Amino acid sequence: MPKFFKLPILLLVIACLQASPAWADLGFPDYVKFPPQVVLNPDQALQAENVAEAEFAVDNAGTTKVFKGKRFARWMTYKPAAGEPALGYYNGSEARIYNAMQAVFGKGGWQTVRSDESKSGWTMRYQAGGKQAWAAVKMDAPQAQVWVELIESADAGAAFSVPKPGKQPEKFGVNDDIPYLPPWPGSKRIGEGRGNDPLDVTEPGKGQEAQLVGQAVEVRNYQGPTTLSKLQFIGEYREALIKAGWTVVFPASAAAVRDYGSLVAHYTQDGRDIWARLNYEFTASLTISTTDVGKTDLGSVFAKDCHVPLYGVFFDFNKATLKPESDSVLGKVAALLKTDANIKAEIEGHTDNVGGDDYNLKLSDARAASVRNWLVQHGIDAARLTSRGYGKSRPVADNNTDAGRARNRRVELARIGCRR
Repeated sequence: MPKFFKLPILLLVIACLQASPAWADLGFPDYVKFPPQVVLNPDQALQAENVAEAEFAVDNAGTTKVFKGKRFARWMTYKPAAGEPALGYYNGSEARIYNAMQAVFGKGGWQTVRSDESKSGWTMRYQAGGKQAWAAVKMDAPQAQVWVELIESADAGAAFSVPKPGKQPEKFGVNDDIPYLPPWPGSKRIGEGRGNDPLDVTEPGKGQEAQLVGQAVEVRNYQGPTTLSKLQFIGEYREALIKAGWTVVFPASAAAVRDYGSLVAHYTQDGRDIWARLNYEFTASLTISTTDVGKTDLGSVFAKDCHVPLYGVFFDFNKATLKPESDSVLGKVAALLKTDANIKAEIEGHTDNVGGDDYNLKLSDARAASVRNWLVQHGIDAARLTSRGYGKSRPVADNNTDAGRARNRRVELARIGCRR
């Protein structure tokens, strides 16, 4: 080819590329096409999740439906074409954006099932080539902003699974993943810790007293894949734990998963007593925490310190009624007392500093009595046990924080005649 033809042809190719819409840059599946006027908003990133939910209006009567699958969503900018009037208020901007997008989506096989009278929002359905999808569009026309959210039906894929805890406590270091609570595939560990504080297993949004359990906690922090949603992490981890023999305290059902960013489960098979808490925060920041209650030697602590706090003994809010979850810890206390018939012990009740002295004293006394009664009913001679409430007079943590108050609300087992 003669040299003088090369430059004009190159310029022509560049011009054609510049004039063509960069569909892939918008990040949506390849069957989603936009008119050239819809361009990227550099301040708004694409939201892409492998498993998520979205609620769309599906008819003009306002009926809504929740769809589950792969989710894509993004704010974009509408840039008027050459000769097209600028966007603004009360000048038909919504209708112009609607018509421009409808022309392209319609040719791509999308069917509009609902639209606002003002054309500022609408819902579409796609079904072709083995794909099924729903999408909702809304706009802020005067600001030239267009929001598109899409849910694509997807196969469930391989189920996430976790190994069952062994019959004996696992040995692992602080720099290791927790063997029975593995990270989500594709996650990167960004932090770890081991402490002597109890684990908070309180159900969020219930307005109840904090529920603490255990004496030592393992914590692992991970950055999950950007495509991992709260719905997928909590939902699939929940099912995996149930299959491995755990009891999930919350979310109590698969339908309730969408309401939670955390999960609490309890494992009691083969003589083990393990609690776990998993948290999902924005952008797939994941925390996995666990306490192996059965690994704590209550007898050694009791012999050394003359007393031991019984975190894991739960009561109804502002009452002395024991919750069934308390049986695990109280069973260990009963077993400890049965090893030595000469042990005489006091069950101590303690509260935080919220409320009056008389109220806290009575509540702590009643709770201590409930624990004593449970132990007597489970084979401990009543003559070996006393109970007493101390109200808020013996705090072990700062009452100015929620965490401190939670630690102060406790029951302790104290050996009579043993100096602390």
